[in-house]
Amino acid sequence: MIRPDQIAQLSTWLAATDITVLELRGPDGCLRLEQAAGLADAATQDTAATPVVKSASVTIVATTPGVFLHHHPLHTSALAQPGTDVAADQILGLLQIGLLLLPVRAPCAGRVEGLWVAHGTPVGFAADLIELQAAQGSP
Repeated sequence: MIRPDQIAQLSTWLAATDITVLELRGPDGCLRLEQAAGLADAATQDTAATPVVKSASVTIVATTPGVFLHHHPLHTSALAQPGTDVAADQILGLLQIGLLLLPVRAPCAGRVEGLWVAHGTPVGFAADLIELQAAQGSP
């Protein structure tokens, strides 16, 4: 977990920018820094305390602008298709940024309900990409 002195340093750096929100996530927690009128406010959350969802729909969004790909450029078969069961952390698609391919992973086990973007479509940050029905007991 991040130390208080590190949060203070990040807050100082954030106050010197025009960035209004900075969120850092890791396996053990989440740090969200929000800035208003040059003053940064910090909030932390322990992800281990997140309640278990019995069955819910999860929308997977783009973490960066890019071109959404259903399959690798050198292959023809889709990484995930509607109606298929997937494991947590399984690659469901790719975001292409120039020559770089970033994996789009399932946050939990479940069933792919829909692909909201056609193969090869440019997408912006936080664009809805895939709808996943979380499996029973998946976070």
